[in-house]
Amino acid sequence: MDDPGTMSPEQQPAYDDTLLGPVAQTFGRALKAFGTKHRALAWTDPERMLRRFQIFAGLIAHLGEDQPISVNDLGCGYGPMFDTFAALPALKNGRYYGYDIAPEMIAAARARINDPRAEFIVSHAATHVADYSFVSGTYNMKMDAGDADWRELVEDSLCHLWSQTRTGLGFNMLSVHNPERQNTLYYGDPEYYLDFCQRHLAPNARLVDRLAPREFVIFAMR
Repeated sequence: MDDPGTMSPEQQPAYDDTLLGPVAQTFGRALKAFGTKHRALAWTDPERMLRRFQIFAGLIAHLGEDQPISVNDLGCGYGPMFDTFAALPALKNGRYYGYDIAPEMIAAARARINDPRAEFIVSHAATHVADYSFVSGTYNMKMDAGDADWRELVEDSLCHLWSQTRTGLGFNMLSVHNPERQNTLYYGDPEYYLDFCQRHLAPNARLVDRLAPREFVIFAMR
């Protein structure tokens, strides 16, 4: 794990308040209503949330203490992914950077997690270069945004996050094959995003169907 480095604000993708403002407000209200529980992050049960973190953890679980890594968590909420990653050998002497657009979520994460390895930042984009980057559920909530606008935002986000990733990136997303749909949520086509990632991130990007048909996971490695 090298010095992670940072990006200056002008290098980050622009924050689109029209698209992201309503999402940030929604999660701020959810935190106030539910506290630091899974429902504040729009998960129906904690096991579903945990399973997604475990799938990501599988990408780095083989690394030992002698291979310390840094991790970007884009859309970290109150920091539950860190709870899953904290005991991994590669994180013993590693670094974790959590980002969220809701200031309330970042404040809750900082209050809840007192660990020198973890840093929580109010941002819509990764400000640190890390070995691995993960996105869990972050692209699901679009509120009133149109699908085309949201897809463009997701694509820009993925490309930027890839530029901040040294080794591997993983994200999950609701699938268009999901039999249960809500108007405020975004459902992506797994084949479309696999093709996008293979063309714009890494040719070896692969689709993981362990959450099919409701969701999908994509991993890309350098």
